Amino acid sequence: MLSARIIGRSWLAAVVAVLLLVPVAGLAPASAADASLTVTALRVLEQAYVEPVDPVQLLNAGIAAMRAATKLGADALPDIAPGTPEVDADTQFAAEFSRAAQAVPAGASGTQLAYVATAGMLASLHDSHTYYLPPQAFRETQRQVTGNPSFTGIGVEITSQKDSSGTQSIWIVNVFPGSPAEQAGLKRFDRLVAVDGRSLANKTTSDASQWIRGTAGSSVTLTIERSGQSMQVSVTRAPIQVPPVRASLIAPGVAYLQVFEFSQGAGRQLRAGIQALQAQGPIRSAVLDLRGNPGGLITEAASVGGVFLPAGTVLARIHERGQAPSVLETSGQPVLPGTPLVVLVDGQSASASEILAGAFKDYGRATIVGAKTAGALGGSIMVALPEGGMSVTVESILTPNNERVEGVGVTPDLNVALTANDMERGQDTQLQAALHALGTAAAPPARTVPPAAWQTHTHGAPRRA
Repeated sequence: MLSARIIGRSWLAAVVAVLLLVPVAGLAPASAADASLTVTALRVLEQAYVEPVDPVQLLNAGIAAMRAATKLGADALPDIAPGTPEVDADTQFAAEFSRAAQAVPAGASGTQLAYVATAGMLASLHDSHTYYLPPQAFRETQRQVTGNPSFTGIGVEITSQKDSSGTQSIWIVNVFPGSPAEQAGLKRFDRLVAVDGRSLANKTTSDASQWIRGTAGSSVTLTIERSGQSMQVSVTRAPIQVPPVRASLIAPGVAYLQVFEFSQGAGRQLRAGIQALQAQGPIRSAVLDLRGNPGGLITEAASVGGVFLPAGTVLARIHERGQAPSVLETSGQPVLPGTPLVVLVDGQSASASEILAGAFKDYGRATIVGAKTAGALGGSIMVALPEGGMSVTVESILTPNNERVEGVGVTPDLNVALTANDMERGQDTQLQAALHALGTAAAPPARTVPPAAWQTHTHGAPRRA
């Protein structure tokens, strides 16, 4: 179990929504997961979940997931009766799991059935921060949060949108600093057309990510379109460590501060980046870009917030089961306490990003620009299970003005979409709107500024590759 609280939902959590019992490419198969995996996850919920849970209701959700996966009916896999004692409920669930395991589709296994049942049980809570992670996804999440290389690929972030012809296309929206992709000359808003000759037309970001990732040292050939021109780029894969922060001057005196994720060291790196910019001259205004940022460590949210707000400022109000309400306060001395600030957000800005966006909005500290945030705000811990692990919500989190964000999101002061047509033209309309709000007259030149992120609603979850 990670000792630090995590306030963010990685794209890896998307695997829990898949309740079909089919082999999942790229996930290391477990040897012998069974009904005990689901029961162990249930015990964690009973001890740690932010609200009391009904164990029978949760086990029945796991049974429903097994029915969907095996096509068995309620006659073969009946619900456990309400009020059944815990020991008896566990025994009945184990018996039904054994029955369902005899009916798994060809190519699947009892281990995958255990994944499905556990994921279905946790998903029934409809909580953005409570979900199951199979073994490889759990390991990747642990590495990501601690700031270590979390996957092997080329170092890009991709999204999917329909282009002007109606084709669902894959676009690069981030090229991470120092990555193989940057070294190969890939840029934001490059459209990915094919991977090793396989077309990406109408494919998902999951498909594209799976094809791009591979063994360190191996190469992948990408067909891309840029400014109407088609070209092929060969990239050598490597372990990818996503930097928490990138800081640059987007115009004289205007800082562009992008926080990719609230992993270990994000606040410290942001402060160092700002100080390096200040050495070049005074910073008159700043853009804090939280688009696509899924969250991370609660301590880093407090540290980043402390860059812009006075020390000890309340960022959020926290409620934990059986505990008195508490607050999250900024940490560290402010670096830009009164500097005009615009915060960019979108539909993938979640949790720690939403804490900051909500607090800045409550205090009137910044103008929020972009699209409504994810509405996924809660404090969670990662818990290792016999196979893989789980995220479990242990805190509900509200804004300083006691506004709910979970399931609601933070609405920008200025709603601005980023469309496929914008990306085709190489124009970041959201960033341009941010600069306009700051009174910066000149729009950024296409493709020379730090990368943009995606619009609120996209086809397929955003991925890193």
